[in-house]
Amino acid sequence: MSLPTIYRSAESVLNVLNTHKNENVQAVETLLQVYNNALKVSKEKSQDNLTKTHPLIILEGLDGCGKSRISRELSSKLSAEKWCTPPESIKHIRDLFDDHPTLRTAYYALGNYIAALECTAILKQKPVVMDRYWHSTAAYAIAQAVYDSSGATEMPPEGDSFYKWPQDLLQPSIVIFLDVDEDVRLERLSRRKTTTTQEDLLKNSKQFRDNIILAYKNMVDPEVVFVNCTPSVKVVLSEIDKKIKHLF
Repeated sequence: MSLPTIYRSAESVLNVLNTHKNENVQAVETLLQVYNNALKVSKEKSQDNLTKTHPLIILEGLDGCGKSRISRELSSKLSAEKWCTPPESIKHIRDLFDDHPTLRTAYYALGNYIAALECTAILKQKPVVMDRYWHSTAAYAIAQAVYDSSGATEMPPEGDSFYKWPQDLLQPSIVIFLDVDEDVRLERLSRRKTTTTQEDLLKNSKQFRDNIILAYKNMVDPEVVFVNCTPSVKVVLSEIDKKIKHLF
């Protein structure tokens, strides 16, 4: 099995969605409409939709690591806007893409561009703390492909172009991976009422987890900063503060 398509531009995502539109017409049309609306609004507010004046801070990590709580606490502490991917504007159609072999990654990839467009104006007023972004989409996609191939596919080596940030996507000021002991992660995850297929895979396959983390470690431009999220929220926020203080 070949590696999945890792989208290097918004155009490449749009081409795939339009090519496979007939496979999921209503969902794709809705997704494209949200994107086009976000693009229109962003252009109306700024001639350069990549311009920002405040930090864009990304929190990454495996499901159950504590991202939701840390992002809430950090947003409050910094008087920042809390955002996420996929953004709220397209979450209502998420289930229509999650089981599609081709369109799933395209949905999450375009979600990154939508989130970036939606945050453009906000960043002119205040910082943004975002729960997941492009690194997450890419890391999970490659790890899933390696798992599905039953060992026939290997992780791309360090330095591969796969790990480089798309040139047309709003680049974050810093990307922080919240690392956590596996037993703690599972305990936190057990509090959820429902779990997804991928969350079950994370629980049952150490190799899958290791491959996701390896992908994060290989990311460049920007690289990913690791912070231990096993201690108390207060301690974690203190460590994050040390990593981001140069941004303010």
